[in-house]
Amino acid sequence: MFKITEFSKISQVSAKALRYYDQIGLLKPSFTDPDTGYRFYTADQLKRVHRILVFKDLGFTLEQMIPLLDGALGTEQMRAMLLHKSAEITEMLREEQARLNRIGARLDELDRSEAGEPPLDVVVREAGPEWIASIREVTSKSKVPGLIRELLQAVKTLYKGALNQRVIVLWHSCAECEDAVDLEVGVPVAGPLPDQGRVRVRELKGAKLACIAHSAGLAGSYDVTAKLAGWLEEQGYGISEQEPSREVYWELPEQPASPVLSELQMPIVGRPGGAPGAEEVQG
Repeated sequence: MFKITEFSKISQVSAKALRYYDQIGLLKPSFTDPDTGYRFYTADQLKRVHRILVFKDLGFTLEQMIPLLDGALGTEQMRAMLLHKSAEITEMLREEQARLNRIGARLDELDRSEAGEPPLDVVVREAGPEWIASIREVTSKSKVPGLIRELLQAVKTLYKGALNQRVIVLWHSCAECEDAVDLEVGVPVAGPLPDQGRVRVRELKGAKLACIAHSAGLAGSYDVTAKLAGWLEEQGYGISEQEPSREVYWELPEQPASPVLSELQMPIVGRPGGAPGAEEVQG
């Protein structure tokens, strides 16, 4: 048998980690001296250490490994756990790619600013009511692309022939939210339809909107938001507290960073008499 220091060397796992594995029942010593408390291990236990390292590399937590190592799970359960882990990693990669896309978008904004590009135009539009199928969730902004994919797939499956490719992201106010946001993704549908699972069909109210078109893609553009806010302040418009702000995507990119035509729409109220304003259109 090997002392813990020897087993640590041969297994390339620290003695501290081996002691912790013992505490949580992941890897018990073959023998523990009752007088000294010294732990001893056998060569056969290297097989279990190797499996621990394999599962650790796959991203499983130590607690998740215990039933895997003890053979408490059948083949199908093992497959399900691996598929679940695969989905987790895929989603994590999507989120990190979205973060990278936002960095790229910010760099593009800096380049445009240095190049002295002309300012974006603001249009005030009266939007009428329309029916939308939507999914609403309190989550992080990075989840927007995933929610859009979920919604489009659900609408395509549940409401065949009713899909309009224009996607609307609604940003609701949430006083209790800290890092998360209350957002809703929706697509226009022909009329009232039954709710299905997470998909709710409702009428989106009409509103007076200050709109600014841009091509930042799903990664979003803080620069566009800042420009619209500055315009509202300059023109003396207030922002409606009853209606959510909107982001409309007229087409969807294959990747979140791909530039696509989209429009930021802010519900507005009031306007001082005689103040110069943007072009007003009906929509």
